[in-house]
Amino acid sequence: MLAVALLAGGCSTAPGIDTLATGSIGHRTPTPEPAPKGIAPDDWAAARTALAEALHDKDAAPSVPWENYASATRGTVTPLGETSDGGKCREFLMSFVHETREDWLQGEACRAGKNGWKVDQARLLDRG
Repeated sequence: MLAVALLAGGCSTAPGIDTLATGSIGHRTPTPEPAPKGIAPDDWAAARTALAEALHDKDAAPSVPWENYASATRGTVTPLGETSDGGKCREFLMSFVHETREDWLQGEACRAGKNGWKVDQARLLDRG
């Protein structure tokens, strides 16, 4: 009986779960960039994270969804392909879906060394 009590009690003194992430896949935090004109900074941060994921693979990936719960804005990021500079830059299209409207942003991101991708050009498309 004493042995069973000691074994059961041993679990309560075990160390906590190790939450340190290890392995070969690291979390990539995009380089902070100012939001393009007409895009809320918090929405840009959420979309920018999806952009980093979408551009991770060399080949054009399918659209990557994103959402900013705080502003009730969501959308997708779609890589469109490489530019004519030998693969250093890639074009993309982002959607920003709000309650009453939808905006589209077209841009170009270029490799920024170990920091991932830097958005060099981005503009909201006209609704015309």
